[in-house]
Amino acid sequence: MTQSPQQQSKASPNTNGTKETTENAANETDDFYRIVGKIVDAIVQAVGFPLYVAGRILENFMDYNKPGVKILAALAIVGGVVLSADGFYQWFGGKPLFPWWEDTWIRWGWITVWMMPNFWGAILVSLGVQWLESKAIRGKKPDEAKSQYEESKHHTLPDPNPKNIDIVKAYWRDYKKSGMGERRLLGLFILLVFIGDFAATFSARNPWGRSPGEFIAMTGSNLIIMIAGEAGFILWRKTVKH
Repeated sequence: MTQSPQQQSKASPNTNGTKETTENAANETDDFYRIVGKIVDAIVQAVGFPLYVAGRILENFMDYNKPGVKILAALAIVGGVVLSADGFYQWFGGKPLFPWWEDTWIRWGWITVWMMPNFWGAILVSLGVQWLESKAIRGKKPDEAKSQYEESKHHTLPDPNPKNIDIVKAYWRDYKKSGMGERRLLGLFILLVFIGDFAATFSARNPWGRSPGEFIAMTGSNLIIMIAGEAGFILWRKTVKH
């Protein structure tokens, strides 16, 4: 049965009203979930912000190109040299610079120690020792060694003639041993430097007479102190190159 136009016109407002109600309800639902989503995002960002900051800080210490590594390298070379200078500073009449295994140490004297001549003398000695030890440990670079080899490889020594006079034999021996005296003297000097560094470090904190645990810990600490400056220099040089 067909409806009259009047009946259709009466029914259309109810239909439109139902659609509008449904759309409004859907919009309200969307708004609610959108608000909830923003709240959740805000909570996650608030909770994750400290972790993000920590991650960005750590990222600066993961690559030689990052500024954090350069700062760490600078602290390493300065701290390493000062650590190595502690024993020499005590040799020069100063108090221990650091507190471990010490009854007394410089404490607040760190404020004024930078104006003490014996402190800077210890720093200079430590720098010289670290430089010599690093040269001895690393040796010559391949290019330098190759250049010296190329310069000297054409020097060949003839067989000695027993009929030569003594002065000729002396010159023959000089020629054979040419350059070796300087090498032996330099090696002896570097050995004395190592011994001096060892003596200064271990006399400042002597492990002998301690308990086995303290002996091992103090000996390990002293050995670390001896190489601290060189380790800091290596790290610094790597950051500068990158």
